Amino acid sequence: MRKIHLMPPIIDGQTATFQWRVEPPSTLYQRTSFTIIFPPVVDLSKVPKRLWWDFLLMCLHSHWLLLQPCEVHLPLKLGAPLRKFWLQLLQNGLDTLNAYGPKNQAASLNVSIVDGDLEVPYERITGSRYATAFSGGKDSLLQAALLFELTEQPLLVATTSPMPPLADHVTARRREVFQAIQSRRHSLFVEAESDFRGIWENSFAGQLGYRVAVNELTDTFLYTVCLLAAGAALGATRLFVASEAELQDNARIDGKIIQHSHFMYTAATQRALTGLLGPYGFEIGSLTWPLHTMQVQQLLWARFPDLCDLQYSCWRVGENQAACSQCEQCLRIAATALASGADPQRMGVDLPKVIDYALTWRPMEKKVSVQRLPQEVAAGKLTAHVVDAIKRTSLNHVRFTLARATKGQWSWHQSLKLRKAVWTFRIVRWRFRHWPPPPPMGVREAFFDWLDAGLREALIAIYKQYFPIEPRAQHLGILERSDELTSRATSSLDRPHAKPSAQ
Repeated sequence: MRKIHLMPPIIDGQTATFQWRVEPPSTLYQRTSFTIIFPPVVDLSKVPKRLWWDFLLMCLHSHWLLLQPCEVHLPLKLGAPLRKFWLQLLQNGLDTLNAYGPKNQAASLNVSIVDGDLEVPYERITGSRYATAFSGGKDSLLQAALLFELTEQPLLVATTSPMPPLADHVTARRREVFQAIQSRRHSLFVEAESDFRGIWENSFAGQLGYRVAVNELTDTFLYTVCLLAAGAALGATRLFVASEAELQDNARIDGKIIQHSHFMYTAATQRALTGLLGPYGFEIGSLTWPLHTMQVQQLLWARFPDLCDLQYSCWRVGENQAACSQCEQCLRIAATALASGADPQRMGVDLPKVIDYALTWRPMEKKVSVQRLPQEVAAGKLTAHVVDAIKRTSLNHVRFTLARATKGQWSWHQSLKLRKAVWTFRIVRWRFRHWPPPPPMGVREAFFDWLDAGLREALIAIYKQYFPIEPRAQHLGILERSDELTSRATSSLDRPHAKPSAQ
C-alpha cells in the first residue's frame, strides 16, 4: 500500500508549483513536483485559491490507477461527496484501462482518499468569455476557427510542456503557428509553460501491461488546467477542449462500460469535470463531439481556407520539421486533404515522403471481423476511410499538387522525384483496389445535445451544411452509456451541471 501525500500548491508571481510525496517511491516519477508558468496577462491573484487544489487533483488522479493500491492524503477538506466523485471517476477509468491491459486485473478500485480539515471556500468566476485549448492540431484549430466566427475575441490557451525525446512542443513550426494565428484573427492568445510532461517515465503504464503511455492518461488534464487558470484570470467560463466522435465510442462488456483508451478527454469525463467545477461557473465541453476525425479536417479546409495551412498535427515531428511525413497520422491528414482536392504541402507535409510511407503502410491487421473494444472499432473505421480517401484521389491531382511545389523551377532531379512519387501513389492505390467501401460517416445527431447552449444552433447549421447526419437512433446507446458514466461520477454532487443530456 503506497501512501501519497499532496502538499499545498504554491503561487509565487506567475509560477504555480505543485508537490507531493510517494511512500515508498515509485519509478513512475523522476521527481514529485512540477510547475506551470503563466504570462503576465494572466493575473493569478484572480484564480480562486481552492481551484489550485482542483488543478492538483486533476493532474495527478489518473496516475493513482498505476500506483494502486494507494492511500491519498491531502490537507484540504473535501468531504464525502467530493471523495466519492474522484473515486467514481477513477473507477470509470479503471474499467476502461483494465480492458486495454493484462488479463486478471483487479476489477475493484484500490484507492482511498483521506482528506484533512483545511477549509478553502469556493469563489465564483465572473465573465462569460469563450476559450479553447490550442495546440495547432486540426481539432483545436477548428475549434478556434469556429469561435472566431461565432464569438467575440475568444481566448486561445496553448500549453507548452516538452516530453523528451519528442520534439513536438519545441519546433520552429509550432512557434510559427502560434504567431500566425494571432496575426490572422482577433484573439487573446496565452501560452503557459510547464515541466509536467517531463517528470514521469512515459513507458511505466506499458511496463505494467497496459496498451497506453502515461501521457495518454494525463496530458489533456494538464491542458485543461492551464485553460481553466487562464479562464479564471481573464473571465472566460465557457471552455472547450477538442474531443471527436470516435473518442466517444463505448460498449458494455462483461457488465462494464468500456470507453476509448483516451478516456481522459471523452465527453463522459469532460462533462463530469463540469459537474465538479460548477461552483466556479465553468462549463467544459467540446465543439467537435459530433464530428468524426476526418470530418474535422474536411470542415477546417473547406470553411477556413486562410487558417487550414496552420494545421500542426504530427507528434513524431523532428525539431527542424513541420511534420515527420512518415507516420500514420501524417498519412491520414495528407490523404484527407488530397481527397478533398487540397494540397497537404500547405501544412508542411513532405508529399513524396508520405507517399513512400503509404507504400509501407500495412493496415490489414485492423481489417478484422470481430472487434470488441471501442478503440479497435474506431481504428478499423478510420483505416477504412483513409483507404477510401487514397482510392478517391486522382493521379492527376497528385501530379499537379507535386508540380505546384516546384514553383516552376524544374530540374532533372525534381522531374525524377515527381515521376517516382506519382508512380508510387499508383501502386498504393492498386494495393487497395479490393477494399470494400467504408461504413457511412455522418455527423452524430444525438451528440448535438451536449453542445454549448449558446452556440448549438449555429454549430448544427454549419455541420449540416457540409455533412450528412447520422440519425440519433444509430448511436443513441453510445450517448446513453456516456451519460451514465457522467452521472455515476457526479451523482454525489447534486449540481445541475451533472444532469444527463436532454433526449
